[in-house]
Amino acid sequence: MRIKLRDIAERANVSASTVSRVINNHPQVDQQTRETVMVALTQLGYPLFNTKTSSEGELEGTITVITRSEPDQNNQSVNNEQPVDSNRFYNDFNLAITEGIETVIRKRGLRTQMERMSFEKPTEKDLALLIRSKGVVIVGGMKELQLVNKLEKAGVPFVVAGAHLGEHEVNCVLGNYLEGTARAVAALIELGHTRIALVNGPTTTTTSKDKLKGYKLGLSEAKLPFDPELIVTSGAFHPNGCYKATQELLNRNRHFTAVIFPDDLLALGGLRAIREKGLRVPEDVSVIGFYNYAITQFTEPPLSTIHLERQRLGEIAARRLLNLLEHSDGEHLQIMLPMKLILRASTGPAPG
Repeated sequence: MRIKLRDIAERANVSASTVSRVINNHPQVDQQTRETVMVALTQLGYPLFNTKTSSEGELEGTITVITRSEPDQNNQSVNNEQPVDSNRFYNDFNLAITEGIETVIRKRGLRTQMERMSFEKPTEKDLALLIRSKGVVIVGGMKELQLVNKLEKAGVPFVVAGAHLGEHEVNCVLGNYLEGTARAVAALIELGHTRIALVNGPTTTTTSKDKLKGYKLGLSEAKLPFDPELIVTSGAFHPNGCYKATQELLNRNRHFTAVIFPDDLLALGGLRAIREKGLRVPEDVSVIGFYNYAITQFTEPPLSTIHLERQRLGEIAARRLLNLLEHSDGEHLQIMLPMKLILRASTGPAPG
């Protein structure tokens, strides 16, 4: 008989989400609750991660890790300058997650292969490759579900790393974007900012919706009004898309003293648009990005950001996939990692 999370939750007299946090070693669980759940896990014989011994033999096969391939039209120049390959901008986000995935997978004797493909329009060759895989980790989110539907129909275990798929329940590991964005808004308000803008990411991922919800929540908790004219959306996962979106925001002539960007590297495009408008950071406009890429410490000024432990995210996604390969429990777990706000020189008190 398959042991499900609700069975463990009933035995331990806690919620299923609490059981999920204990299984995935989430820090926000007190020790007594953790011990109670562990006792229930042991009593019911639920297989925890990394419990398989070498005497039981190694798993065999290949785990495919796929990342998003952006359309060519995102490879555009800014002010007639030499265009840059858009996919190269996202190695920092993908690399940290994939390193975490590989660290866990290789310890279990499995091979990993990295593939880049369109999430919205995967080719038949792409789909055939995934179906032959023992398991799949999808790094990033999507709106169209053709790829996911194909995996589910073929019975290939998979985990989404870095996003969720909204109402379509899947196993996924991601940052708590709503909480992280709300925390950034609260920090800006403490610095005296009451007119805060959001340059959001493309609508092709559900995490952009989470950031918008977190932005609204932060304003609501401070009893500040929501102005839809202070929201713009980047048309692509590329600094150029954010550059154009920030230009649109500035051209609306709606006063604001702070702006949150959806990604540190996209924020580079936003910073350029702000400077071209003759505004200073942070004297005129405070800026906060997302993810805490290595480059944020070397921008001018150093960029405030919302930190996500991306390598740990990859490790947890890989462990969940191994769990599905060894013991498919029928559960769709959504595992959220806390996000930490790091304030640097791009953020300061509101002017005046």
